[in-house]
Amino acid sequence: MKRIILFSMPGPHMVKVTKQLFPQEMKNKILAYMPTNGHLTNPEYTKYWQELAEKNHTKFIFIDNMLLEDSNEKAKIEQANILLITGGNTFELLHNLRQSKLDQAVIEFSKRNDCILAGFSAGAIVLSPTILAASQPTGDDPSDLVDENLVGITDLTGLKIIDFEVFPHYNPQKDKETLTKYRQISSNQVREITDREYIVINS
Repeated sequence: MKRIILFSMPGPHMVKVTKQLFPQEMKNKILAYMPTNGHLTNPEYTKYWQELAEKNHTKFIFIDNMLLEDSNEKAKIEQANILLITGGNTFELLHNLRQSKLDQAVIEFSKRNDCILAGFSAGAIVLSPTILAASQPTGDDPSDLVDENLVGITDLTGLKIIDFEVFPHYNPQKDKETLTKYRQISSNQVREITDREYIVINS
């Protein structure tokens, strides 16, 4: 089984997402949970995913992507068969992945034939060819960006695990014009995801 799951955030659709993330037919499930900001993440978020894993008979492993090139974190990913990358600031996430060298570990994980890779919000954007979509305005205020580049990275190349870009948290009433303009400047297909939608890619 090889599967990629992309969504915006946990919500009413999580019952369906959970079935895709923790399939009954997968044996000895081990979830590697990677928050955007590593050990600085909100403990309540970690608790939510840990309890969800336990309810689905899955071992839970925490991945800290803020440790500089830590082989233990890479080894944790290697022993897992499910990897979840969470939301947060997309620029910070990509920066942390590069600093810890876990970007390559995620890419290698995605090449396996027995894995499920899931990302929501920033965790979905980072899997695409570029994270440029994260710098676009959202809603009615043109100064209100999806994410701010607080870490100052200039290379916005994503992990290129998927061959299209994603626009999470899409609100058709507020973001239609922004998405239309962004599609005109992007050389990639851009797929929007509302807060109630998800994308599953089986291969």
